[in-house]
Amino acid sequence: MKVLIAEDAMISRLMLEEWLTSWGYQPISANDGEQAWNIIMDDKANAPRLALLDWMMPNMDGIELCQKIKNTDKLPFIYVILLTSKNSKEDIVTGLDAGADDFLSKPVQPEELRSRLNVGTRILDYQRRLLELDEQKNKFLGMAAHDLRNPLTSIIGFSQLLLNTPLDENGKREFLNIINQVSNEMLLTLNDLLDISVIESGKFDLHVKDHDLVELIAYRIRLISLTAQQKNIYIEANLPEKLPLSFDKDRIGQAIDNLVSNAIKYSPKNTTIRVQLLIEEQQAKLSVQDEGSGIPLDKQHRLFGDFSKLGSKPTGGEKSTGLGLAIVKRIIEAHGGQVGVMSEPQKGSCFFFTLPLSDDIKS
Repeated sequence: MKVLIAEDAMISRLMLEEWLTSWGYQPISANDGEQAWNIIMDDKANAPRLALLDWMMPNMDGIELCQKIKNTDKLPFIYVILLTSKNSKEDIVTGLDAGADDFLSKPVQPEELRSRLNVGTRILDYQRRLLELDEQKNKFLGMAAHDLRNPLTSIIGFSQLLLNTPLDENGKREFLNIINQVSNEMLLTLNDLLDISVIESGKFDLHVKDHDLVELIAYRIRLISLTAQQKNIYIEANLPEKLPLSFDKDRIGQAIDNLVSNAIKYSPKNTTIRVQLLIEEQQAKLSVQDEGSGIPLDKQHRLFGDFSKLGSKPTGGEKSTGLGLAIVKRIIEAHGGQVGVMSEPQKGSCFFFTLPLSDDIKS
């Protein structure tokens, strides 16, 4: 780790450099505060995150330098240890008000300096972890927004049919049941994705039970078929009669929704999407083949990353967060399966995921 030393006394500066080097730090030295400030500003993103500043220096003293460090926008957090022979309460208050994080009295003792640097390193590590957690939180909030879009589209579509289409009581009840069920699924998604333990750990809490995968796929296709009809896209399903498996129904439903909705989003009007479920190599394999523009081979490795957008535009003006395939990957891998894609430019894309079969099906 880089440590900035701002010290005008050459003997003291050389001594600090020698200690830091022997402890595994990378010292970067300045003769005064102005030179130290220029070092920081020359490359703000990679500026030293630990700083030893002498209080009394020409051109710019340690107090002024500390204030500039702490009050400059877009500068990463720098842990500042003020080196001074001043030790009155008033001096300590002045230094803390300027933004100093710690004090070290001169003459500096190596054991005490090393301990103070260890404290600063731990604080910087804590800050890094907090920033990572904040980034993880933002990603999961984005996932929540993404996962709510598909069921909301279904609710809007079925409610519009209720408002605009003459239906008998059975038809109304069927549509209302679908709206009610999808609404409950949205609530489950919100509860799971916004749960603080999920946000902090980045792990899904799976509720695995025995279900018929074929029944789930057919149901999800039916829900999303209204969106396909708006672009005159036909969804062709090639499914076996039944396939009992153990999985989290809501999570696998999300994965199916994302693959099929992505195919609709990037398919031209008047085309066909083919959904197929097969048993291959002791696994259930669901594939979704579209007739879109395809994806170049050199870009396919980025498809399942967070917020990954490769430049392809939805064919109907739909919005994309770049999170859908990342969600699929996390869900499927949590089930012990795998995700993948086969695609060529101008020949469409085939996205797929696999799920392990239960022992009775394997035999």
